Amino acid sequence: MLTSLARAWRNYSDEKEKTALANRLGPHLARDIGLDGARAPRVLPTLRS
Repeated sequence: MLTSLARAWRNYSDEKEKTALANRLGPHLARDIGLDGARAPRVLPTLRS
C-alpha cells in the first residue's frame, strides 16, 4: 500500500509540474511539445463580425 501511495504521489507531482510548464508556455506551444494531456488552458477560436 505504501508503494502505491508513493507512486500516486509521484504521478500527481509530475502532472502538477507538467501543468505549470504548459501554463507558462501557452496552449499552442504546450501542444506542440506534447503537453496537451496537461490541464493547460485552452484557447477557443472566436468568430468576430
